[in-house]
Amino acid sequence: MNNPNTQAHQCFDLAAQQHPHLLRSASYNYPHRMAYEPLEDQNLQPQGQRLSISPMALWINLPARQFDAPLGRPFFDALINEINIRKELYGRRPVTQLLLRHPFVHFQGADITELMHILASSFRLSHRDNSPIEYCAELNLEEANTANMALLKGLGFNEFILSLPPSLNKEEQQQLDDIWQQAKEFGPDSLALRLPYGYPSQDLHGMRVLLDNVLELRADRVLLTPSSELDRWNLADKISEHGSYSASQFTLIYNAMRHAGYRAIGNDCFVNGKDSLAIAQNQNRLRRTAIAYNSVNASDLLGFGPAASSQLGSHYECNSSQLAQYSKKLEQSQLAIDKVLQLSPKAKACRVVADQLLCYHRLDIHYIENRYDLALSSLADNISWELNAEANMELMRIHNGLLQLTDDGVLRLLFITDTFLSGLLKSEFRE
Repeated sequence: MNNPNTQAHQCFDLAAQQHPHLLRSASYNYPHRMAYEPLEDQNLQPQGQRLSISPMALWINLPARQFDAPLGRPFFDALINEINIRKELYGRRPVTQLLLRHPFVHFQGADITELMHILASSFRLSHRDNSPIEYCAELNLEEANTANMALLKGLGFNEFILSLPPSLNKEEQQQLDDIWQQAKEFGPDSLALRLPYGYPSQDLHGMRVLLDNVLELRADRVLLTPSSELDRWNLADKISEHGSYSASQFTLIYNAMRHAGYRAIGNDCFVNGKDSLAIAQNQNRLRRTAIAYNSVNASDLLGFGPAASSQLGSHYECNSSQLAQYSKKLEQSQLAIDKVLQLSPKAKACRVVADQLLCYHRLDIHYIENRYDLALSSLADNISWELNAEANMELMRIHNGLLQLTDDGVLRLLFITDTFLSGLLKSEFRE
């Protein structure tokens, strides 16, 4: 008799081979897949930012990998230079979301304390006035010891993400269990796990074992993240999340998380019903930036560090991913921006479409038509009919000008969103 688990894995793999382009993480593709216009003046700052007092998010992206030598003080000084340049334009805006990635891979507690002091002196950090915040530190297993977590808690962080390796041996499983219990003792508002997929070393059996460990911990959030998003400094490994086997992993994890009672935000962020993101989704106040969802009204993002992205109004910027180039430019008091793009008028409507589909799994057709003067109803009807027929199942339904995705549609969220954006960019404004 065939092993039921083997049969299930074969089914997942067969489905992925038939539709590999449908079954992938959606959150990390937007707004990057939309139509941009290159900004002619690369030094042009987004208009109105100096006067804006709306909440924003900060992202400090420190390399998570070990290099031949620690990054050390020169890199740290370059990061401080970047903060000092940016604070002149954005220092007045309240910071309601903060993500600090892998602070202890290259630096010690004293360095991180200094960094947070500089950030607090340069920006309006909100943890001191009891405003709702999501200040999150992401740690790998080697970083996540009691001393480091206690320091971060004292510096104002109220959320932790533990970033998992592609697989866990028995020693690492025990280490994860111990770290998890220690982290819970600090009483964070959210305790999350980042679950990677798409690595060449991963197979469906190993993913099932890793997933069982994740579900046993009952995390507040589980962030399913493609390997290409995590290993920006290790692209020589030929990592790809586009193949059928990677799609099989994605489908396996998505179904397991939904069956375990988690709510899907996007199709790759899974939260329990009491999580602040779930509550914000219920109350129609969920927001997203290029890196994360939030419940604290942060739609603009300011990124620091190599390969960090910024999302400022209709402008998008990306720092150089090359460490040497990043540090050299900042040593010369220049921002290490590698690319600056702006949304076209029609692409602004595309962003609203992507945000509604990712945050709420629905589309308010009448609102978008009236707000952007676009003919969307016929496009939505055609897409709904064609995709439902192609999949031979109901992926979405339309009633009274509101398009709603089914659970099968959420699984295929990337393809559905891409189809809408492609159609919108080809459509005409209404007469």
